[in-house]
Amino acid sequence: MTPASCLLPSALRLLFAALCFLLSACAVTRPVVKIGLVAPFEGRYREVGYEVIYAVRLAVREANAAGGVGGYSVELMALDDAGDSEMAAEQARKLETDPQVVGVIGHWLSSTTSAAAPEYDRAGIPLLDPISGNALPPSAFRLRVSPCLYVLANGCYDSWSVVTQSLGVGDRLTAFAPLPADSADPDFAVRYRAISNGLEPRFNAVLAYDAAHVLLAAIERDVTKNKAATRSGVAEALAQTNLTSLSGEIRFDANGENDGAGVWTYVWNGTGLVRP
Repeated sequence: MTPASCLLPSALRLLFAALCFLLSACAVTRPVVKIGLVAPFEGRYREVGYEVIYAVRLAVREANAAGGVGGYSVELMALDDAGDSEMAAEQARKLETDPQVVGVIGHWLSSTTSAAAPEYDRAGIPLLDPISGNALPPSAFRLRVSPCLYVLANGCYDSWSVVTQSLGVGDRLTAFAPLPADSADPDFAVRYRAISNGLEPRFNAVLAYDAAHVLLAAIERDVTKNKAATRSGVAEALAQTNLTSLSGEIRFDANGENDGAGVWTYVWNGTGLVRP
């Protein structure tokens, strides 16, 4: 059977060929780089996982919509560790097997972060730890150094639902990130709600979005310098981080700790948290 293009006049055949070439060029896709997010999506601390995944998804979507990172499209691999140390290490090993994974954000609890960190260190995957009070391998970078996210006069808490049950009118809460309304970009909450199915962003969402931006910026610098995204290159770029985030300045010292980290104090007025 004679192809339809062969029935066209020669001039039209040339135009047809040119259009085919242009369409095939437009169809070329960007190479892919992956980042991991491990958090408790089930179990006692599942509220943490639900809050942080939308923030990281938002950062990834915004990066891809802007043309990707260093010419790469970014894919998010989100895994559940259920707040369990053994599962945390297992999920770290799972991410290790995918060579496109060049960095991980996790694990949101000191116990699970400590269990998984040696696995990432062995695989050469840089770990970005939003909050942990424990000593970690040199390959880990910490946004906040604390055994918990929330501090009240009567103790230290990781769970927002437990905090709200413990707050009385006039009680002060110290947090290691601001609420979105008090962050450097109050519009973040609007963008977050647009994809969160009604979930309200709080402190963990701010930290997760900051962590994602730090990691994406490191990938960008690695590609610019080395023409490709690699685990070792991203780790080197993370060590050179110096950027302004929702929660302020982020720059890592020689121990991988953010020496720009701050704290925020709030007062419970009976219906919500306000700045004193």
